[in-house]
Amino acid sequence: MKFQAALALLLLLGTVFATTIVPVSVERLTKESSHVIEARVVSSESTWNPQHTLIFTYTRIQVMKTLKGAPQASLVVKQIGGSAEGYTQKVAGVRYAKPGEQSVLFLRPSAQQDGTYEITGLMQGHFAVQKSAKGETLVSNGVPGVSAYQQGSTGEYTGTHMQLQELETRVQKAAQQ
Repeated sequence: MKFQAALALLLLLGTVFATTIVPVSVERLTKESSHVIEARVVSSESTWNPQHTLIFTYTRIQVMKTLKGAPQASLVVKQIGGSAEGYTQKVAGVRYAKPGEQSVLFLRPSAQQDGTYEITGLMQGHFAVQKSAKGETLVSNGVPGVSAYQQGSTGEYTGTHMQLQELETRVQKAAQQ
């Protein structure tokens, strides 16, 4: 819980200029998540909340492989921000997936307990999957516009980059502990 409180404080302070995060390891993300899955985006839709003050994006995903948690065929990820009725709300640190994209997602049930899931640690829990020129399957969770707080100073957060197989191995090992 200390991690979540510290992250919340840094995010609140960071909203003046940009999003600031405390980088966490794949192992920590695994422990903080109820589910870790490899998935493909089926659809994405943004709508206003009932008070018409915030836009949320709901992304339906097809689960291709479960690394942690109870297997499910599909689920819905809820993220703050998006575009609805001619308005756009952008949140630095949120990666929005498009239909057809493949990702590894670290998830936990939404705080609203509405049956949706949220991504653990903003972009840190959303690894985009891409093929390299050499045919390797690589993953990365970096996005522009995010600062990282480490050892008393802040700098640009470039994310974590590795091969998909390494990520799978680290998640499976951490899930067993």
